[in-house]
Amino acid sequence: MAQAKASLNSIYAEIKKLRHEVELIRTALIPEEKVSDEEMAEVLDIDARMRRGERVRLDDALAELNV
Repeated sequence: MAQAKASLNSIYAEIKKLRHEVELIRTALIPEEKVSDEEMAEVLDIDARMRRGERVRLDDALAELNV
């Protein structure tokens, strides 16, 4: 039983390592999009709203963004 637990722990550790490696590859292959100052201000505003726990309906958010 102890051997099985050790195997599960090693598998879990390997999966965590692989997830990290996949994330590194993804960020290397997908370049970051350049955003304007206005877009960055919108992103920061949304982040601040989320941190305050505000909730916004999807329809309202899309209307605000003219989407």
